[in-house]
Amino acid sequence: MATALRPVVLLLAPAILLAAVCANPRCAAAQDDSAKRAAAEAETSEVRFSGEVLAGKEYVHTIGHGLDFGLEPLTGNGGGGWVIEIVPTVQAPDNPVEFSEIATPPYHFYNDRYLAGAYGYSTKEAMQMTTRKFNFVMSVSDEQKANDVINAQLYPSAIANDDEKVRIARESAAVELGHGEVHITHSHVTLGKGNTPDAIDILKFDVVVNFSPGLTLAEVLAPQPVPSRKRER
Repeated sequence: MATALRPVVLLLAPAILLAAVCANPRCAAAQDDSAKRAAAEAETSEVRFSGEVLAGKEYVHTIGHGLDFGLEPLTGNGGGGWVIEIVPTVQAPDNPVEFSEIATPPYHFYNDRYLAGAYGYSTKEAMQMTTRKFNFVMSVSDEQKANDVINAQLYPSAIANDDEKVRIARESAAVELGHGEVHITHSHVTLGKGNTPDAIDILKFDVVVNFSPGLTLAEVLAPQPVPSRKRER
């Protein structure tokens, strides 16, 4: 009987050793990240869908990879409308996160995520911009890294030394982004009267989300060349 059991003991020993080694939190986190990456790779790299939303209502569509696409109603900006969001399907109740704001410049100004009149644009003007492009990080850890990078770009005087600059540049190049587009196919704007602001009554749209566009945060933040104007004849 002892001879028959010996191979079983030998087979269990590596598993026991691995469990002991991976009791270390860093090892457990690495295993967890690897499992998530493997699961993500098994999912499709591009998602397409259509939707519609009424004034003041939230829209949510699960897009895989543990993420949801959402249109969050905006309040306090006069005409209402929505902002595009990418969020984890399962949020931490004490620390919810959003993944597109940090990866879609310009910052502190109107950008394509705003499906609304804001930052000097009227509601009607906003609805005339029918193609909206956005980027997003794909994990909480990348959101934290991207936040460090963006803060360093917006407030460069806060960078302590050259080593810190090197670290920030390395993180910027390492953060891979997803990319999406929203195409507005129909909208109806009720013009305001008196003190009543314009309102978007309904919004219909098509969405394309690409999880593997080969895009990094460093590329998004790189200065874009200003197109030259042709001389008028």
